[in-house]
Amino acid sequence: MRLNQLVLCNFRSYADCEIDFTDRVNLIIGENAQGKTTLLEAIYFLSTAKSHRTYPDGELIRHNESWFYLKGEIATTDSSYKDPETHNLQRLSLMTVEVSNELSGKKRFKFNGVLQKKLSQWIGQFNVVFFSPESLTLVKGSPADRRRFIDILISQINSAYLNSLQNYQFVLKQRNELLKQIRSKQASLEFLDPWDDLLIAEGISIIQTRLRMLAQLKGYIQVKHAELTGNREILELKYQPSPEKIDDVMGQEAAELFRRGLQSSRSYDILRGMTSLGPHRDDFKLILEAQSAGQMYLQEAKAFGSQGQQRTIALALKLGELELIRETTGKTPIVLLDDVFSELDEGRSAFLFELLGRLNAQIFITSTRQEAWGPGLGECRVFTVHNGQVN
Repeated sequence: MRLNQLVLCNFRSYADCEIDFTDRVNLIIGENAQGKTTLLEAIYFLSTAKSHRTYPDGELIRHNESWFYLKGEIATTDSSYKDPETHNLQRLSLMTVEVSNELSGKKRFKFNGVLQKKLSQWIGQFNVVFFSPESLTLVKGSPADRRRFIDILISQINSAYLNSLQNYQFVLKQRNELLKQIRSKQASLEFLDPWDDLLIAEGISIIQTRLRMLAQLKGYIQVKHAELTGNREILELKYQPSPEKIDDVMGQEAAELFRRGLQSSRSYDILRGMTSLGPHRDDFKLILEAQSAGQMYLQEAKAFGSQGQQRTIALALKLGELELIRETTGKTPIVLLDDVFSELDEGRSAFLFELLGRLNAQIFITSTRQEAWGPGLGECRVFTVHNGQVN
């Protein structure tokens, strides 16, 4: 999968910009606050309909304007075609993806010129993996940050999961509103039962999908982490579903476990006006096994990992994400790397250079200095960004 061209109109500092990219490495150079990261953010938005940050969409619109527009022209290998002589995938197909958003909140998506009525029809058409300073929240941040990561990852390769997620969020909102009504004596307790049934059905589907995907992701992450650390450290990923131990049972037994949990927490939920159990409370822990002074030790990366270790883990998560998408879809996502070498020591940087050099993907990299990039990545196209202008 390759992004040939990107068009931005009224997106942050860009009034009107059209850029053609090379299919290997695109190096974007510029001082801070000039618009380097915005280019990567635009590419990510075309893929996921979200910023990699947590800004409201309205904040992405250029100052004094009422809308923004993004367009990408993408080349992708036709997996249904094989060269009859070499048996290699040869045929490339071109597609366009477009997003427009207004201050009113109205958002439109088009795929090959056709308006998409549902977000699930859009997500997964064009996949990217984005590493940025904000990616450290995967290690240091809240459970919500890690849930967001896994939800976006799975949604890119499983449209049914995105539908379940949207259904679950609707049911959760309705149940929480009913809890508040019960607390204020405006509704009866018995009205909770049908909402519990819906919450359980969608919730178990989400948990089981997360469980399968995290098990696959774990293998890729551990391989990438070992490569980045020269096999000096081992990374363990441990899923923590809500309710606890629901990952140990299946089918009706899982449904009953979920139901008992909801019933036992009803009084507490009514008091708070919020549902305390369910996949909206899930998390996964990142445990580091390393050696110091000849002794092996285990430590949770969030609390005890160094800045370099945490950054390496975040990179491993992102590279594992790439491999999972590639294995599942048969297409290699585009790689976006923003300020990637900050806080990495010389050894970890060298391992990353080597790994990126072997990665058969289109890569976009931002940096303040061109000379910071060694020969390991081969030839690249260099773009200079200054005050929202690209040269």
